[in-house]
Amino acid sequence: MQQERMELAYAPTGEDFREAMAAHARHTALGRVVRVVVWLPAAFAALGCAAKAATGTAQLSDVPLVALLTATALFAPRAQVLSAQRRAQRRGGRYRAVVDGSGVSVTDARGTRVMPWARVPRSLETEHLFVVVNRSGNGLVVLPKRAASSPDALRALLARHTTPAGRAAGSAGSAVHSG
Repeated sequence: MQQERMELAYAPTGEDFREAMAAHARHTALGRVVRVVVWLPAAFAALGCAAKAATGTAQLSDVPLVALLTATALFAPRAQVLSAQRRAQRRGGRYRAVVDGSGVSVTDARGTRVMPWARVPRSLETEHLFVVVNRSGNGLVVLPKRAASSPDALRALLARHTTPAGRAAGSAGSAVHSG
């Protein structure tokens, strides 16, 4: 029997956001672009510094710039996770999500956000989460498996209404992508 409605109650953790954002970066076009864009300034600065070193024109003042840009690229994902975690805490910390035939709704201390499937048509699956992704790829709904009475039923419900992120609509059926 197919379940057409799942309710989840949970408090999102920093690890939930880390895992969701890492999966997003690996499995969506926007996530991959952002990951490359964050590293480009560091790579160009390092190449410029190397070129200057090869010609003997490098200066000690070039090193801090490369170090700063590299540190920014390394710590940007951590800062993004911390920001998401702080937003969740400001919104009340406890979430109640309902996934049904009409879409996903998430309720917290500040209210309810309703997202019909047309707005969140893609999903990913990680070891501990299901992640529903909006049409533009920049918005995520994190659904921890620990909060689902039956992760298999939630997986089947998502598979009926979403396309795996990172694949074209209609390709490879509508199974939730494991990543």
